[in-house]
Amino acid sequence: MTPFTVLQSVYKSDSPAFLDESLQSIADNTLQPDRVVLVKDGVLTPELECVIESWRGKLPLEVVGYEENRGLGYALNYGLQFVRTELVARMDSDDICVPARFEKQAAFMELHPEIALLSGYIDEFTDDENTVVSRRYVPVQHTEIVRYLKKRNAFNHMAVMFRKAAVQAAGGYQEVPRFEDYDLWIRLIQAGYRAANLAEVLVKARIGNDMIGRRHGISYCRKELFFLKRQYRSHFLSAWEYLSLVLVRVPVRLLPKKLLSYIYRYLRSTP
Repeated sequence: MTPFTVLQSVYKSDSPAFLDESLQSIADNTLQPDRVVLVKDGVLTPELECVIESWRGKLPLEVVGYEENRGLGYALNYGLQFVRTELVARMDSDDICVPARFEKQAAFMELHPEIALLSGYIDEFTDDENTVVSRRYVPVQHTEIVRYLKKRNAFNHMAVMFRKAAVQAAGGYQEVPRFEDYDLWIRLIQAGYRAANLAEVLVKARIGNDMIGRRHGISYCRKELFFLKRQYRSHFLSAWEYLSLVLVRVPVRLLPKKLLSYIYRYLRSTP
């Protein structure tokens, strides 16, 4: 099987307990990574440092980082320079991989060398990973993915596996706050790379910590408008598609959080 690297970022506000569970899910996988590149996005708390130290020797950890928090996009680009394998598996520091995630993705990528980007479904939970709140489906075939990207992110970023060379050729993660991954996937497609999703759950994703609040309000609207304008200027969106998305998305972001929560849960559970 083609070797792969897990790329993760951690910063001071992350939960030590959640990071420990996330690393445990890597160790429990049926196919083990060649290396786990863990990027410290700024100075961490002693508790987080303690968790990281406890995993040295149990996982092939390569811990790298810098002093000042720079954000997820910067952290992932920084971590990529330490990746020595063709395949890279992404996951967040509070999410849990299902036991066969890496084996299934690596096998698919080996069988389909034309695929540069691969994700799959995720189950979302709050406190208990076995109590699923919602499931986020994504389209499976490349043509469906391209159409879907016009409206919504067609990949669950915490379940992505990609080819390092393709991501670097597309320009890597760039400064598009809150939309770094979505922006990168579009640039990969625009560069002519092919993508797919597995029609099965690969990751259990933790929600909560005011997830809706982070996708609500004027500040988020500005970030979303910046992202949409970027896609229009790159000719990924037509003028009509751009205007339609602005008219739909901006009012929704300004709705009361409780109502936005219902809408968000419905959209995430709709194929």
